[in-house]
Amino acid sequence: MIPISENAYFGKVYSKATVLFFLCFIYLSKSVLAQENKISKYRVSISVNNVPFQEVLTNIESQIPFKFAYGTELIQGQKKISLSISDVSLPDFLTILLHDTYLSYSFVGNEIVLQNIVLPAKITLSGYIKDSRTGESLIGSSIYIPSLGVGTITNNYGFYSLTIPYADSAQVEISYVGYKSQVKKIIAHSNLTIPFILEHNYEKEEINNLIISKDKRDDNVTKNQTALIQMSSEMIVGSPSISGNGDVMTSLQMLPGVQAGLDGSPGYYVRGGNSGQNLILLDEATLYNPSHLFGFVGIFNTPAIQHADLMKGGFPACYGDEISSVLDVAIKDGSNQQLGGGLQLGTISSGLTFYGPFKPGKSSFLFSARRSMVDLILHPIFNQNYFTNYYFYDVNGKLNFQLTNKDHLFLSLYAGRDNNDYSIDSSSTGGINYYMHFGNTAFTLRWNHQYSAKIFSNTSLIYNQYHQFLSATQEGYFAQLYSGIRDINAKTDLTFYPSPRHKINTGVNYLYQILYPASLSEKIAATDSTHGINPDNIPPQTSTRLAVYLSDNIMLNRRFNAYLGIRVPFYQKYEASYLYVEPRISLLYMLNAGTSVKVSYSEMHQYIHLVQSFNSSFPAEIWIGSSQVVLPQSSREISGGLYRNFNKNVFQTSLEFYYREMKNQLLFKGVTAPVISNNIENDLIFGKGWSYGAEFYIRKNRGKLTGWLAYSLSYANQQFDSLNLGNAFPLAYDRRHLLDISLAYAFTAHWKIAANLFVASGRAFTLNSLSASSGSNPGSNPLYDEENNNNPGGGSSTVEANNYRLTPYNRLDLSLIYSKSRSIGRIQLETEWILSVYNVYARQNTSFAYRTIDPSTKQVIANQVSFIPIIPSLTYSVKF
Repeated sequence: MIPISENAYFGKVYSKATVLFFLCFIYLSKSVLAQENKISKYRVSISVNNVPFQEVLTNIESQIPFKFAYGTELIQGQKKISLSISDVSLPDFLTILLHDTYLSYSFVGNEIVLQNIVLPAKITLSGYIKDSRTGESLIGSSIYIPSLGVGTITNNYGFYSLTIPYADSAQVEISYVGYKSQVKKIIAHSNLTIPFILEHNYEKEEINNLIISKDKRDDNVTKNQTALIQMSSEMIVGSPSISGNGDVMTSLQMLPGVQAGLDGSPGYYVRGGNSGQNLILLDEATLYNPSHLFGFVGIFNTPAIQHADLMKGGFPACYGDEISSVLDVAIKDGSNQQLGGGLQLGTISSGLTFYGPFKPGKSSFLFSARRSMVDLILHPIFNQNYFTNYYFYDVNGKLNFQLTNKDHLFLSLYAGRDNNDYSIDSSSTGGINYYMHFGNTAFTLRWNHQYSAKIFSNTSLIYNQYHQFLSATQEGYFAQLYSGIRDINAKTDLTFYPSPRHKINTGVNYLYQILYPASLSEKIAATDSTHGINPDNIPPQTSTRLAVYLSDNIMLNRRFNAYLGIRVPFYQKYEASYLYVEPRISLLYMLNAGTSVKVSYSEMHQYIHLVQSFNSSFPAEIWIGSSQVVLPQSSREISGGLYRNFNKNVFQTSLEFYYREMKNQLLFKGVTAPVISNNIENDLIFGKGWSYGAEFYIRKNRGKLTGWLAYSLSYANQQFDSLNLGNAFPLAYDRRHLLDISLAYAFTAHWKIAANLFVASGRAFTLNSLSASSGSNPGSNPLYDEENNNNPGGGSSTVEANNYRLTPYNRLDLSLIYSKSRSIGRIQLETEWILSVYNVYARQNTSFAYRTIDPSTKQVIANQVSFIPIIPSLTYSVKF
């Protein structure tokens, strides 16, 4: 006999039970189907006008072999019936009759039993809010129910979810900046999907592009996030820029806590961080250099941009990988209703934008491209001591498909490039010659899916590539840098809306990254191109990063809101791996309806490093990854402030304070290397940094005069054991005071003027005061003691790092705009002439500085070089 195990015995019993269950299920299913067929064969007809509900039931009973069974209280108070139908099935008739009565029915034998519907305690409204003209999703739209005092805003894809207590009806208010508000009465017995379509507000006083915002809401006070500034398209367009039609980067650099570098240097600096510590996203794809034309023009083409959010602190858990700030920019979806576009002709850049539907109401496209005109217009006026053939271009594209009511698919593209040959005083010993090119390419494929009225997801597959090549000669030295980055990023994010006062986010993000860093430096100018860097010969450095996050945003009561989040990134390279836990906490307390206090704490880690030389004669920057030697950068920041709105949100103000610590900061030593180097780690020094300060911001949103004032008081310091005898010193871009004023005034419906005023302390700079005869070499590093680099006190040099400050900076930019609308047949045209002047009073601000030898005193001096003192530009644009 073969023994049967206990598991086998229970398996046989389980199998018999399963078979029996399915037999019963099949029998019951057949019985139900037979009953439904039996009921459906009965047909009824009735024509009544204002007849009591009970009489209608009696009338129907005379036509069918069933009797109605109900309690008397069920039909008391039911409204009288007016109905005329002929030869419909009994189930269809009952559905029509009981609609709007809160009654349901069931068949029991020969009786039709009526009973009350069990109403839900709560229902959920969800859907998308879109533009009536283009069908684009409106990010940050407001949905509010006044009777309940609850509401929400749409997410980054225009989706909302709002759970409310059940009621017979509810009045809903829908609003968005620059659009006509809607008030609708909603009747729903269960969860309901409601799309809302908003129309633009075309009133003359609001069509003015220079009105920064028509926002009547108080999100800046009530939203639980510190150091967040949301830039609408109106705000971007309203700021003067040399590109003519507004610029994201120009507007960004006018905000508190943000500063540009020197004139002619790309990037921006936030709260004591460097330009490589800013996460820059365009439709979720990472871009690594946000500037064209040496920082005068941003890489974001304004006609293609929907909105931009800047986060300087209080970072949500979904963001990571950079420790200083997050700039999240979204491209417009294009119109799924009608064709449209625009043409821009300017002295700085010219471009074309075109959009329209593939299938009206279901799919759309957008294409936007521009190219600089600088090389074509300015080339004839170049002189012998100055030469450049600089040009840039960029292209944006987007496809948008509504697959179903719950599924949307997006494909985004960005490609841009800068090229330049540059020389100044090339015949002089201290002259500079360099060649550079850099650019970004990015693709994003996104899928939005609504699992239910309360659950929304976004899944993305992203590819981006960046390269930078720089070759320079100065004072007999030759140097080349190459930096390449390739990212493949896959992520999915899930949002759950349990209630209007409660939102949960979770997600996972995987990044595969390849870096190509290399540098070359020689003491004599290179004459043989074979000595240069060949990107194809650079050994790649690969790494992976997996991050998961979870956050909970909950309003505990009408005054207190808490955001609790955690992000866990895991970084791995062939010789090193790092796992961290990053807490994110934000707290908000409402003092009254227009005033709040916020405080936040966040920890961040960064695995890619933009290495900069503190005393380089040219912008020596290169990207490298973390390793056993180069530890990931980290930051801890606490930020808080008081937020207050006045005069029905016409004036928005904030006063914020922050303190940030940064570890594992790094710099080039500043010494030369005679051969191509891919192991740049040997040329680095490591230290820490910290910054703190206060930021004041006041903004006027409506009226003929609009704009804002931003003042920043900041301190940023660094400390390296092997540099400056181990003593702390100011960050190169430490500027104590920053004052930014941006104003716009509409004289009439056609004429407008805008102005930006920048005032800033001079940046820090290292000046070696030792004479040339004492052995000091302008190309060497007197601050770094190579023989005693582990002994802060062992160096013989007494030169203090960043001991010199450049002259204070100030600049005024102006724009004069004439706009007019006209119709040609059915085509509505909007035209603009924009005259912009950069640096109106021709202030001789320092573009960059380098050390040289005074021929008479033989002393090392800082030669401060000013860029073009004034840049006028003229732009004509037409939109249709």
